[in-house]
Amino acid sequence: MLKELKKVFFALFLVSAISTAACAESVVFQKPAIYLYPKETTKIEVKLDKSIKYKNTIPNYKKGWLVEADATGSIRDLQPKYTHCSKLPKKFGFEYAKQACEVNKYPYIYWDGKQLFKPIPKKNVGFIVKKSNIETFLLDAATKLQLNNTEKFDFVHYWAQKMKDKNWKYYRVYFLQNSEVDAYLPLTINPNPESVNRIEIIIRKAKKNEKITPQNIIPVKRKGYTMVEWGGAIFK
Repeated sequence: MLKELKKVFFALFLVSAISTAACAESVVFQKPAIYLYPKETTKIEVKLDKSIKYKNTIPNYKKGWLVEADATGSIRDLQPKYTHCSKLPKKFGFEYAKQACEVNKYPYIYWDGKQLFKPIPKKNVGFIVKKSNIETFLLDAATKLQLNNTEKFDFVHYWAQKMKDKNWKYYRVYFLQNSEVDAYLPLTINPNPESVNRIEIIIRKAKKNEKITPQNIIPVKRKGYTMVEWGGAIFK
């Protein structure tokens, strides 16, 4: 009898999980790039939550990433045998990957993928961005988000192209920050950073006369051993 009850409860759990997943918006989070800046050269382990289905990972994700990072942000993979440099993607956003793999010196940890069970948090604040103003908007946002010069360049270069590829006249944009990202895309880092700046940009098509209350971007002060992550999702 107990075994039968367990089977029933397990079946109900699966139905509930599948139903929840179906409600989640099916969109890939693109290029979350994780930068690590320990105060001294440090071995660091980074793991994605099991609710995240990853697609591309650089270096290769093998029950997590095990890397060594120094104060400049340079990252060395401590499991290089799992990453095959010649098989890395060659499309936009991966230009750096093959050379970084060959010398085992990465600017950041890369991943993309989906949250299986939770819908993307929605906000009734944000920004309406004209196509002609994309770079200016992204640079201003990156500055307010306290990205350093390297992170700014990477962020603007990537998302400006992604937004232009849509060829929309207007874009509706908002940002998820830190606790919102932690709740939606959980990950663990060991040892734990002193300061964390996690950012996800959410982009949708906007109408010409659409209005929105401007979002208050919260700057994060960088102190000591710091982790920065930016990524995002753009809807069809």
